[in-house]
Amino acid sequence: MVFSYRILLGVLLTPLFLNNLNAQLLLNELYVNRPGAVGNDEPYEFIELKGTPGTTLNKLYVVVFESDSGSAGNADLVIPINNVSLGSNGLILIGTQLGYPSVNPETVFIDTLIFGLPILENGSISFAVIFSNTPILTDVDYDTNNDGVLDLPPGAVVQDAVGWTNGELTALIYGGVTLTQSAGTPDAAVRFFDNNTPFSQTAWYNGDLATATTFDALEISSNFPDGGGITPGDINIPNDGLGLQEQGTSVDIFPNPCSDKLYIKGMPTLTDVEWTFTSIDGKLVHATVQADGSLDTSYLPNGLYILQGVSNQVLLRKHFLIVH
Repeated sequence: MVFSYRILLGVLLTPLFLNNLNAQLLLNELYVNRPGAVGNDEPYEFIELKGTPGTTLNKLYVVVFESDSGSAGNADLVIPINNVSLGSNGLILIGTQLGYPSVNPETVFIDTLIFGLPILENGSISFAVIFSNTPILTDVDYDTNNDGVLDLPPGAVVQDAVGWTNGELTALIYGGVTLTQSAGTPDAAVRFFDNNTPFSQTAWYNGDLATATTFDALEISSNFPDGGGITPGDINIPNDGLGLQEQGTSVDIFPNPCSDKLYIKGMPTLTDVEWTFTSIDGKLVHATVQADGSLDTSYLPNGLYILQGVSNQVLLRKHFLIVH
């Protein structure tokens, strides 16, 4: 007798046996279409995952399923996660060194050049994290009769899933969570920093991109937050001012977004610290803090940046957005 684990389209199923797994892993950020890179966006596509810092992951598979009705259920991309120990931020970035040469050193980086460049379609698509003792294989059709039901190996468990359509009425999104937006098809989707609920539409915001890291305000999800953006390999934004603590004092930066100046508030000492701005594509710029706690940002192009202050340890690491 052959058993299979089945997921019904449009029905949220409780992920059975989850407590028996070595660790849970969630989809955290998805990026399928970079503006201005028509026909050449593969190096910039990525899938980011989120787990418990310090845990070791085994027998997990990140799978991208075809969701167009004609070939729905085909595993277009499969990335195995075996013997992977998470760093202090609990993140895994699946992408290419070509597109992201510099990421947070605490993030586990899986370069998809090992598997060939990722090809994430810009239309209807489904993403899933699956635990399985039996390998999940690329180019295998896991829904041979296109009924919206995945037929996975015996004992396989889906830990998290999400997807979206390009408007095709007969598209099949696996896992029961379909993201929508005011217009267009999502270029990217981001899990809210403080929402770790699997199989949840409200855990995500999404939209079309205006730049490599910022969204188009005319084509976004209804729950899109102020300060939303793309942060490959780093903690998602907005995150309620999450930052490191120095001598028990909360450190903050403002205004965010900024234009000509960015101010640091709450750090006891600003001297003997090396300050840098890093753009999201890894370009590093050294900066000088003024007596009033400000840093000059007037010469930097619009976009998402990371401010980092370092002495003998990292004192501050925060994202901010420049809009002139």
